[in-house]
Amino acid sequence: MYWIEEATANPDFTVTIRWKHDAISTVDFKGNIEKGGVCTVMADPAFFTTKMYVGGDGYYLGWPEEIDFSADSLWYRTHPEDLKRDYPDAAAE
Repeated sequence: MYWIEEATANPDFTVTIRWKHDAISTVDFKGNIEKGGVCTVMADPAFFTTKMYVGGDGYYLGWPEEIDFSADSLWYRTHPEDLKRDYPDAAAE
């Protein structure tokens, strides 16, 4: 499992994450926002940058309105080679 140490929401709808093992990743949320649905509220730059929080002792990244993304899913978004290594069957789908 991967754990978030700290995260910073950026005005370009990305989040810079420092992981507990000291790696740094930048996750782009524009695709989530463009899909609409529950993530539509994230299109407001003030909401995106000021309401984001790290929850569950680093287990997830969240915003109000019950929006959350697990740390593992964010790690694998930015490190697809680890997804293939850790879950070879899932990565093939």
